[in-house]
Amino acid sequence: MSVKILLVEDDAWLAELYQTALEFEDECKVFTAASADRALEVLDQHSDIDLIILDMFLPEHNGIEFLHELASYTDINIIPVIVLSSVYKHDFGMNEERWKHYGVVKYLYKPSTKPKDLLVEIKKQISASVV
Repeated sequence: MSVKILLVEDDAWLAELYQTALEFEDECKVFTAASADRALEVLDQHSDIDLIILDMFLPEHNGIEFLHELASYTDINIIPVIVLSSVYKHDFGMNEERWKHYGVVKYLYKPSTKPKDLLVEIKKQISASVV
């Protein structure tokens, strides 16, 4: 089974690091976007994305704005989102219900998340969605 992932990360070095690590696993195909606007374009072009990995600090529109926009599309608002951010979850002032409303299935703190940790979480989420 091939898993299609959209990685929304504006740091080119980090995006390449995560993309390389994830694509090393044969079952992952990673599309990257350096902005929320570009991420929406990728989703428009690839309607079969299985999972979104989202940085919260992006140029022009931040991750919260992206999640809000994503929630307004009935065809893609069901895609699970893993947030990968250098800011703690509670610093955004949103409760668990609000995160779930936006499709966030996991929130990872970027400084302590290695690519292999991210891959483990991706596998958990994909296997959970197949059940």
